[in-house]
Amino acid sequence: MSKVRLAVGAAAVVLAAGVLAGCGGSDSGAGETSSKPAGGDKTASAEAKASAPAEVKIVKSGYEDHDTWGENAYVVHWELTNTGGKEGNFFASLDFLDADGDVMGSTGISADKLGPGKTAKGNTAPLDVEIDKGDINAIKGVRVSDIERMDF
Repeated sequence: MSKVRLAVGAAAVVLAAGVLAGCGGSDSGAGETSSKPAGGDKTASAEAKASAPAEVKIVKSGYEDHDTWGENAYVVHWELTNTGGKEGNFFASLDFLDADGDVMGSTGISADKLGPGKTAKGNTAPLDVEIDKGDINAIKGVRVSDIERMDF
């Protein structure tokens, strides 16, 4: 699976363009969970949940030595499930947070040609250039900020 960076329209989150390689398998374990786009009031969150094209779960996140991402990398192990009724391509934005909960930078994950009810698993880590508001070693958390479905 490849990791794709997209520029999303003015109403959505704007991301830097580029292509990254190396989403591998996932580990299971305790960690943060986040499944819907962040923000808004409870009504907006409920509406987003009902219309979300997919659900993203952060299985585990934190600093670890990783074969792809290197020594002491902040690695996010994730699962993306197609909650719709037809096959699709999906992109989810991840925000990396500092100790105060402020966004330090972002990256994205993708799942291509994922059938209804199917789950893709992988892991990712931010690159230095993606963390533009602080030091990459100061990351304290991650959240899902947006989920997009791209029809093919």
